Amino acid sequence: MLEKTNKDLRQLNLIAYLLNHRFPVTWEEIRLKVPGYQPVGGVDEKSILRKFERDKEELRAHGIPIDTVPIDSEVLMGYRLDRSRFYLPRFDFTEEEIRALVIAVRRLAGMKGFRMAREARSVLRKLVFDSPPGSDSDGRVAFYYSGYNVSTALETICEALLHKKCLHMTYYSLHRDEETERDVYPYGLVQRNGGWYMVGHCLLRSELRQFRLERIRSLQMNRDDMGTPDYTVPKDFSLKAHMGQEPWDYSTSRPTHVEVKMSRVKYQQARARWQGRPDVEFPPGRRNEVVIKVRDDIAFCRWVLSQQGDVEILAPRRLRRDMRSLIRRLIDAYEQPVEGSR
Repeated sequence: MLEKTNKDLRQLNLIAYLLNHRFPVTWEEIRLKVPGYQPVGGVDEKSILRKFERDKEELRAHGIPIDTVPIDSEVLMGYRLDRSRFYLPRFDFTEEEIRALVIAVRRLAGMKGFRMAREARSVLRKLVFDSPPGSDSDGRVAFYYSGYNVSTALETICEALLHKKCLHMTYYSLHRDEETERDVYPYGLVQRNGGWYMVGHCLLRSELRQFRLERIRSLQMNRDDMGTPDYTVPKDFSLKAHMGQEPWDYSTSRPTHVEVKMSRVKYQQARARWQGRPDVEFPPGRRNEVVIKVRDDIAFCRWVLSQQGDVEILAPRRLRRDMRSLIRRLIDAYEQPVEGSR
């Protein structure tokens, strides 16, 4: 029974690891980073590789689409989990069906004493965000949802999006290390890498901004005249344009040209992901080196740290110093003695 449980956990770890990587990963990366494939008790490398091959074939037999694909020409091979075949397909309603459902669910949500009114309001929000342009629910309000990290702030923003009401909030800026009071017209929500972001027009800065929900310290929605919207979403607004941004893009600061050196696999992944972006260069003749325009230095340093040694900052020196400072702060934080320990 223990062996069966260990195998199930190992296979779940493998699925989770592959889902968290958009690009193919090598067996070496899997062996080092997925729990269950490390040598224990003198087990040799060939036995571990056979275990991985058995797991991979079992998962494929269960319908998990793990593909074997070339990473570097035909020499280096990698493994990728095809998300388009892993997740259930999106179910689309026709415009008439959505209108009918919105009317029906809205009436259910407004019924006094209806025990599932809260659930009906939740369904209504999802229907509104999926509505086509021109419907009474205004399909230009965009919402990207994956089902995690639901919070009070998220619910409040969803309601504000539904009624197009202004939000007043206290927001912590990581870059400035300060809290500010501001009013925002929310245009949409997106979730990236486990974090929720609200995209909207900030009245304090008079421009479009992105706000990470976990940095919102307080949040209130304007509830005056709920039947009258406080704003309209611009017709040219597209949430999709904000979904491809990297963490170091969420700032209006003047960009810094940062030179980095990557491992071979990470460099191949970067070329596949960023090729064609105007803010990323792959200088010819410089092996595995990339030049990136960075607007948020701290966010970029945190990203480099998360790459576990596969990315090194070459220039500017200032950013290398910031990187060393960040590492020292992390070491100091984890080396603090636990209260009561000897």
